[in-house]
Amino acid sequence: MNLSSNLVSWFSGLQPRERLIIKLGAGLVVVAAIYMALLPAVGKNAELEQRYQRLNDDMQWLRQQAEVVARLDSNCGRQVIQSGKKKAVITRVVRRNQLKLLNLEQGNASSYSLSVSGSSANRLLTLIHQLTCQGLTLETLAIKSSASAAASYAANIEVSDVK
Repeated sequence: MNLSSNLVSWFSGLQPRERLIIKLGAGLVVVAAIYMALLPAVGKNAELEQRYQRLNDDMQWLRQQAEVVARLDSNCGRQVIQSGKKKAVITRVVRRNQLKLLNLEQGNASSYSLSVSGSSANRLLTLIHQLTCQGLTLETLAIKSSASAAASYAANIEVSDVK
């Protein structure tokens, strides 16, 4: 005889109330097994819903901040970084701002020190802005008024190349 026929004969030999208890117990075991199988999936679903809500909140915040970021634009986006050696680029930018280049030295591979003079401090600040738009980082800046009649202001500037 096989196992299923043994179980059927054993089950039929039980009292009706014993059969009912076994059926209810078997049903509870099946329900508990399904619950235990679905529990990790339900937990993962809740975790994913929380993550979705956080990401959705972050996305809404980013959309709200887009206007702020647009106002912070430094206008460098419209300027193209000039090709060539940085020393030549610095010289061109100084001349474009109608300043006199007094001295330009290259410290190490990516550091430059320059002295310029001009009639306006605003031109010196514009020079700094344009140098940063050319991929250079301002390290030091010293602007002083000059006693010379030709130039009202002199500046010592150190920049380094952002690579």
